Amino acid sequence: MDMTNSEYVYFTVEPYRDVEFFGRLQASFNDSSDEVARKAFRYLFQITGTCTKSVSVGMRRLQDQIKRRSAVEYGVKYRHNEDPSESVLASYFSVKTLGIVVDEALKAGADVYNGAAMARRFFNHTWYLNERTINIDPMGNRIMDLCMRAFDNDSDTFRNVMYYDPTLTTLSELERIKWYTENGTQPPNEPRCGFKGDNPACAEPGPGIALVAGTAVPAVVLLLVVSLCGFWRFRREVELKDNWWLGNKADLMSPDSASNRRYSISRHTSPSYSLSTMGKDPKHFRTYRGNPVWIFKVQTLQTFFLNRSKRTILREMKLISHVNLVHLQGLLIEKETLTFMYEFCQKGSLAGLLERMTLDWEFRAGLIHDLLEGVVVIHQSLIRRHGYLSPFTCLIDQRFTLKLAEFGLYDLIKDVTTPEMSNKLSENSTITYANTEQWIAPELQAKFKTNGMKNVRNLAAIAGPEADVYAAGGLIDMVMEENLALDDAAAPPRYSLSGIRTIVEACQHYEPWRRPMADEVKRRFVLRTGARSGGFLESLVRRMEMYARRMEFAVRERTEALKAERKVCEKLLEEMLPKSIVERLRSGYAVEPEHFSRVTIFFSVIVGFVEFVSVTSPMEVIDFLNSIFSSFDAALSTYDVYKVETISDCYMVASGLPKPNEQHAVEISRMSIHLLSIFRKRADHLRMQIKMGLHSGPCAAGVVGSKRPRYCLFGDTINTASRMASHGKPSRIHISSTTCALILHISDYVIKERGIVELKGKGKERTFWLISADEYYATKIHI
Repeated sequence: MDMTNSEYVYFTVEPYRDVEFFGRLQASFNDSSDEVARKAFRYLFQITGTCTKSVSVGMRRLQDQIKRRSAVEYGVKYRHNEDPSESVLASYFSVKTLGIVVDEALKAGADVYNGAAMARRFFNHTWYLNERTINIDPMGNRIMDLCMRAFDNDSDTFRNVMYYDPTLTTLSELERIKWYTENGTQPPNEPRCGFKGDNPACAEPGPGIALVAGTAVPAVVLLLVVSLCGFWRFRREVELKDNWWLGNKADLMSPDSASNRRYSISRHTSPSYSLSTMGKDPKHFRTYRGNPVWIFKVQTLQTFFLNRSKRTILREMKLISHVNLVHLQGLLIEKETLTFMYEFCQKGSLAGLLERMTLDWEFRAGLIHDLLEGVVVIHQSLIRRHGYLSPFTCLIDQRFTLKLAEFGLYDLIKDVTTPEMSNKLSENSTITYANTEQWIAPELQAKFKTNGMKNVRNLAAIAGPEADVYAAGGLIDMVMEENLALDDAAAPPRYSLSGIRTIVEACQHYEPWRRPMADEVKRRFVLRTGARSGGFLESLVRRMEMYARRMEFAVRERTEALKAERKVCEKLLEEMLPKSIVERLRSGYAVEPEHFSRVTIFFSVIVGFVEFVSVTSPMEVIDFLNSIFSSFDAALSTYDVYKVETISDCYMVASGLPKPNEQHAVEISRMSIHLLSIFRKRADHLRMQIKMGLHSGPCAAGVVGSKRPRYCLFGDTINTASRMASHGKPSRIHISSTTCALILHISDYVIKERGIVELKGKGKERTFWLISADEYYATKIHI
């Protein structure tokens, strides 16, 4: 099928992601086709229904109900952490939405047997079921979010890359798509040779064209190479003649001006005048063209002459401008004096910093990373080596970034100073042999003493890159000295102290040729510490960003938990109080008592409950009541009624409040017959029966109390309904004449007159029995 051709991509629609029933789309099956399949899968994309695997509280509750009913009613038990399949959930929501639409049609008096009319009732409708939105557009199509997933060769799975939100009509990129094409971009809309391979551009060339092409192409390539070489040579000559470094003494300003006061330095003086004293002696501090600089003067025997070699060094200093190198700002050439103007590093040398401050792990590792970064840059340039690397040539700027100083200095002054001048320069500097001996490679120490050298800077004449590596190892040991004395267990998680010790030993090997290259040292150090460049301030910013991300994640996580908890609390509150009352309380309004002129009240009491309690343990009593009343609660959702309360074995329900309902008596009557059938199924084996009573009339309702508030009903209607239940008979529904008059026109049940009954506190009342029509005609009950 040519699926490994990078000019094509393929899409597959996966509506279900249930692995148990539909399997997992994968490339590897441990056979000979795995390699080809994995290559083909790189151009395969999945279209699925959603990108998220999280389950809302409502959906989790629905799944738990499905698992519970499956076990109780069908004997099907789910395994631990196993969820119902998506086909079961789809069936549930289909039947649920159908039931809602049919119920709406029945209430509207529509013909539910008209299929076309019923189908149109689904159009342009939205349902919120178990915290899941089901949205049907005006054309009758389901509006749903879509997720595109790309294949990951490393994990042999698909990962989410794009998400379409139908509500906002936006397409979001979740992760950058990695294209496995030749140029790393997405394939064109049409293959290069066309879908049928009939593009004339892809036709095989004739023999004449091939011969001309075979001759012309090498000639063009040769001409291009020659032109590039000529251009490169010309550009290099132009760069060599660039006098960017040549300074102007008029631009060198005294530090006494007000504009320079922000560059604070200590005021104790020092006779030395090397870069290692930067930040200490104010007499060497100046501003050059508005920038702070540190001047470094060298006495010369003869006039400074720029030959090609020196111009090459100056050109290289300009080209390797790097954050971890002290830049040369300019050079003043005067009679018998060269004045070098270097970038000002306010914090002084590394040696001084380690004396003044206590540094943490990350700060020390960051300094070493800066050091190795600078050494690598120097070694990769034409300068090739520093020559006398030490903590005195490692300077720290105001951002606590480490920079290497004096690289290439020896190459510029070696032929204009005498040994005596060079020795004098060394005596007035902190960069002396005694101060830097421990960072000088053994092979250089021997030559230094044999040749009678006194100026450490002259080591640059005989040093190579391996000498810098030796010095870098000593600096790593110096900076990390306090930490290296500890065990690995005392180090932060990503640090390997034994690995750092190994690096130091490798850098300071006695044989120069066995020392690793600077870039290899840097790679090993980063691997064992996770260090990054940027200095102290960047490290601090990274820490703050990391802390902010953690805080943001924690806040988001706790906010989601709070929202979920709030929904649970609101749901619990709505179970205790009517939803309209909860909304008023949530909005801060006072809840005033209301009067309802037409309501129907239901009461039920369990016959023989007192005897049952006397011979049964309290836990068994609670389990029995919970089983009965939970079944009642589940049945109420299908009727327009409101459960008021349960007191011991008494169950109280009302219709017509808190939302007025003209069919209140009908709703309560149908509910009563349903609850009676439920009780018989669950309690007949215990030989227990229930008495039910109904009465209709006016009443008042309101919230009573501030702690554990309750929605209470008041009025003679409630008392009469209670008397109807207590004066009834077991397994019968006792109704008053008022309720009977409201339901006579309903054919779902049969009403039989009981006669005149003496009600306690009410006198004589004419009452009736409410009987299910099915039960009546099946058993021919006569009362």
